[in-house]
Amino acid sequence: MRFRVLLLLLLALPCAATGARADTTTESVSGSCPGPQGVSFQLTIDFTPTGTGTATVRFTLENTTGVYPFQSPALGNPVLTGFYFNVPGGAAVSYVEGRLLAGSTLVSTGGNINGTPVPAGCTTLVTDVPKTEWYTLVAGQATGQYGIFTNGLSTAEGIKAGLVDPEVYVGCVAQGDVFSPIVVAGRVRYTIDLANLPPSFDSAQDFLSLCSTVHGQQSPSSLAGKFQATGVNGEDSCFIGEDCLPTPTRATGWGTLKRIYR
Repeated sequence: MRFRVLLLLLLALPCAATGARADTTTESVSGSCPGPQGVSFQLTIDFTPTGTGTATVRFTLENTTGVYPFQSPALGNPVLTGFYFNVPGGAAVSYVEGRLLAGSTLVSTGGNINGTPVPAGCTTLVTDVPKTEWYTLVAGQATGQYGIFTNGLSTAEGIKAGLVDPEVYVGCVAQGDVFSPIVVAGRVRYTIDLANLPPSFDSAQDFLSLCSTVHGQQSPSSLAGKFQATGVNGEDSCFIGEDCLPTPTRATGWGTLKRIYR
């Protein structure tokens, strides 16, 4: 009898553990900035239900553009400074944490972020480093032809702490021009909490079926990214987006914003 009870408990354990397991999906988005200059990023979404209508979501972001080597005139290696997504109507979003992931390289020419000094130098991180104050949650962000998104996560001070492709810095040696005083060559992970979710929104994949609000000739998208310090001397910027629903990805560049970074 005791053996049967123990067996039933062991069989129940995997089921209990599965209930708290994150559902994960990874998406790649690519497009062009003015120039044209090809850009891309990869986003991994981890969705973990925490109760009725609540969940914790982790977004892991990486700039996968590639390297634009040193040349004349100087062509800026694109800096990814934010991405945009949608949540269901009525859902509440709270920003919990931002962290630089181990293996990333932090490069600074000196400066401050939110009043905190970031000393000049180059460091390859051996452990994750929480830097929540370097990033911020934004609401109702418009991204040109891709529409208006319910939310986004962006750098807190313009271009500072944005992401370049990890290959732009090899052994702390720059492989091309970067027009930003503080950059991360690697990955950043953002954590948010969601509340008031409808029962149908219960997986990472659900983010890909929510569309941005569109007007006129705009195209609805599920995700979008913002790149800055692109083009000659790093004077341009652009957005790229990914179509909603299970249709082929169509990503193109939009807009040119001059000298908007600091």
